[in-house]
Amino acid sequence: MTQPAFLNLVLLSGKPEEKLQAARDAGFDQVEIWREDVEACEGGAARLAQQGPGFTNLQVLRDFTGAPGALRQQKRDELRQFIAMAQALDCDTIQAPATTRADAVAAQIDEDLCWLATEVGRFDMRIMYEPMAWCSVDNTLPLAWERLKRLDQPNIGLVVDLFHICALGGDASQLDNIPAERIYEVQLCDMAAQPSPRDKEAIMVIAKHQRQLPGAGIIDVGSFIDKLKSAGYQGPVGIEVFNDDLKRLPPREAAQQAYAALRRFWP
Repeated sequence: MTQPAFLNLVLLSGKPEEKLQAARDAGFDQVEIWREDVEACEGGAARLAQQGPGFTNLQVLRDFTGAPGALRQQKRDELRQFIAMAQALDCDTIQAPATTRADAVAAQIDEDLCWLATEVGRFDMRIMYEPMAWCSVDNTLPLAWERLKRLDQPNIGLVVDLFHICALGGDASQLDNIPAERIYEVQLCDMAAQPSPRDKEAIMVIAKHQRQLPGAGIIDVGSFIDKLKSAGYQGPVGIEVFNDDLKRLPPREAAQQAYAALRRFWP
């Protein structure tokens, strides 16, 4: 693979060190690591950084944009904690999805994203902005790209997560007109059946418990791959699958299955 192949550690069970070892042994170049994994490691970020593999990003700074009232300052303080943790990991990217809060202050989202870009830029870091199907604002890739294009912050880019696109009935055409360099990572997965785009609860259950490895469900993964290759995408490509059954497997086995699925689509 020319691009880094990554695994989101949410697929694996076990201690953080075991998860990293399983991902590395399976062949992954990088992992998406969660703050909870770092906090659960006895040696902290420094130990995980020594063990490797590399880190695609640190997850996840939730509901940063549009945070109402006093929560806005709390979220800014939380960002600084993420920055310190990312530095200790030798990781230059933090994932901050679009807000899911019903009470988000939409009018301040642009300002919050610009502040976010400036703050992480002081440390030569980047932000991955992810539109999720249940976000209250920017819940689709076109909406998120429209905002980022308008703001023109060079260190904020998009996460392309096939689940969130397809769960709302979207397809690979949503990648049209998005410059490849503004896509910071691509998360592959699949799903067994199409939920109703209006059934938020069903979408969330599938998203957090029942995603499938790419090729095991109904998503036309190949169409997304074709679009990305045609656009000249050169960033990380990996697996983000929340699946309770796979998580019950030994981490080494689950990681091997994930790597095999990835290689079928992005050899």
